[in-house]
Amino acid sequence: MGTVPWVVNSEIYPLKFRGLCGGIAATACWISNLIVAQTFLTLTVAIGTSDTFLLFGCIAVAGLFFTLVFMPETKGLSFEQVEVMLQERVRLFSFKFWKKDHSREKSLNMEATKATKAKG
Repeated sequence: MGTVPWVVNSEIYPLKFRGLCGGIAATACWISNLIVAQTFLTLTVAIGTSDTFLLFGCIAVAGLFFTLVFMPETKGLSFEQVEVMLQERVRLFSFKFWKKDHSREKSLNMEATKATKAKG
């Protein structure tokens, strides 16, 4: 992946979370490096050198494909413009389990209102 994680991390997080998210991303990158270092020799013994390189090459191509498809171009945009653009993409690709369930919140509010009326 080279420099992509470091460049992307400096641009995609909202300003108030940039430090925390950058730290989490850097940790994930180093953990990925650790996994490669720890599994490389075991894989070369188990499946051979060429197949090991083929496996890691396929993972790299999958990462490149993900980057080309899902990462928007941010060249020439301000941090605020990037933030707005990414918020719109989140709305576009939102899944049902990401959305807040207001039905439970409403029922709790109704119960609290009934309890308040019963006391008063």
